[in-house]
Amino acid sequence: MLNVDTLRHDKEKTYLYLGYGISGLLWLILIWFAWAVLIPMMLVSWIVGLYLKAQLFGNAVKVGRDQFPEIHRIIEETAKALGLTSVPDVFIVNGQGALNALAIRVLSGRYVLLYGDLVDLCLDRNAWGELTMIIGHELAHHRLGHISIWRTLFLSPAMAVPFLGGAYSRACELSADRVGMVLTKNTGDACNALISLCLGSRVLARDTNISAFEKQELQVPPFFGFLNEIYSTHPRMTKRILELKQYAKYMQYQHPQQQTSGNGISLLPPTQASYPLMETTSLLLESAATSTEALCPKCHQRCTLLARFCTSCGSPLGS
Repeated sequence: MLNVDTLRHDKEKTYLYLGYGISGLLWLILIWFAWAVLIPMMLVSWIVGLYLKAQLFGNAVKVGRDQFPEIHRIIEETAKALGLTSVPDVFIVNGQGALNALAIRVLSGRYVLLYGDLVDLCLDRNAWGELTMIIGHELAHHRLGHISIWRTLFLSPAMAVPFLGGAYSRACELSADRVGMVLTKNTGDACNALISLCLGSRVLARDTNISAFEKQELQVPPFFGFLNEIYSTHPRMTKRILELKQYAKYMQYQHPQQQTSGNGISLLPPTQASYPLMETTSLLLESAATSTEALCPKCHQRCTLLARFCTSCGSPLGS
């Protein structure tokens, strides 16, 4: 079973603890009004949950042993690897052409929604590793508590602080990306899954150049890139790719003996057990050279753009 807490992004921890501190102080001040706020919020959550359940079970297709068993196998084994005591209900929904996947937690249940066009985009190319990344990312939100009802309620005062809520949300996405990549056991599949979300083309997805895409980050105007991001719940995709690649390199130098075969569980459906990338590639083999910006203060090795750890000695590079 994965120790997912070790995969949390440092920024998530920082913003979470900051949120706990701010919310704790505000709840102490508002202690006499807390029940007046919490009871209506819980009632609304319960009603919304029942409405959502009626909508999903009546208008979407639930994945199970007798419904898309290959996808169900990935869900079951991914949930087991994450240590989830109960597996969220996973539905394939008609996204009207949109490419997306969602993790939802309400009082009446836990859900993962996979948009049909996104599933098609993966399976048309037999890209089971990419689908595993997407499923693993969404289940990670459940396992890491990102959508916990009680945590959400407690943090709600802090999330009203300008820009803090968005910063915490973006950090949670980076943590979920890490978990998805480790479950996928292949950095290339993990990165391709993310790129496919913004590409949206079944045909072109086969020929995506990850290195060329990540170099687009160099063309983002710094100020307006920052301005665009602080109002977003997700980091821009180029940064998510660079974060994944950098974390993979860090893991490679910290745990060079870790391989995808042998020790790890297989997350492939039975018909895909011979899929070569999942069977033979190390979790951390996929790494493309990017523009160098950071210099390690310990060994003076030049490291990649947005580097957080030295790729030579593994030392932190600072923020």
